[in-house]
Amino acid sequence: MKLLAVIVGAESAAACLDAATLAARALGDASVEALNIVVDPEHIIAASEEIDFQRLREHDEGTAQQRADAAQAAFVAWNAGASDDTTKVDWRSIVGTEEEVVAQQAVHADALIIIGRERTMDSGDALHAALFATGKPVLIVPAQWRTGPRTGFAHMVVCLSDSDAARHAITGAEPWLRAAERVTALRIGEQSDPAVSLEAMLEEIGIHPELHVVPRTHDNLGAQLVAEARALGADLLVTGAYRHNEMVEWLLGGTTRHLLAAADLPLLMAH
Repeated sequence: MKLLAVIVGAESAAACLDAATLAARALGDASVEALNIVVDPEHIIAASEEIDFQRLREHDEGTAQQRADAAQAAFVAWNAGASDDTTKVDWRSIVGTEEEVVAQQAVHADALIIIGRERTMDSGDALHAALFATGKPVLIVPAQWRTGPRTGFAHMVVCLSDSDAARHAITGAEPWLRAAERVTALRIGEQSDPAVSLEAMLEEIGIHPELHVVPRTHDNLGAQLVAEARALGADLLVTGAYRHNEMVEWLLGGTTRHLLAAADLPLLMAH
């Protein structure tokens, strides 16, 4: 089984690789490929506006090659510091756009796409493509996140939401839910909410979660989800992402964007 770790920059490389190897360990014999996409305006096929924008980035972020070299140097440094029992990670660099290459390479991943989240265009484009174009669950890791003393994602919190995206997230997270020491099903709302019945989906696959239902107390639901997960001691939060199509989400979406903005722990999401 192969997991795909998309390295969007040097800042988040170590966090992304830590998460990828933890996720692989939970599956036993999974392999990991670290993919860095070199968005070089001189060698990509894109609209002229996109190419111009990529060139403008060079003033603040360096050239595409400089960014790629920095990402690879971060990979080499992480690899040098890895313990002997760490899952082996192969490096691959491809020139192209984030959206096109992520969609193409995800076909060769069996289970999960891991992305370190940065405040850059590459990170946003890779995340968008992974969620909307691959059909795979996506593990999103804050750039400054590091593994704790425990091995793996010991306590996973599952957000109960009455949406297909939440069901897809639970299905995609199943191997890691099974490996977790503790699973909590979290619903922000009322005990009578239809979404609470999603707990039965976990039971059907042999996961017996603790149920935690709390009233909504914050206008920003995404921020409250993160706060509740943190209060529960979660190592990872499983949740649906963007319950509508891309255009509707662009016009009306909010919770997923707020969740991503507030998250300081890994998120396993699916659309």
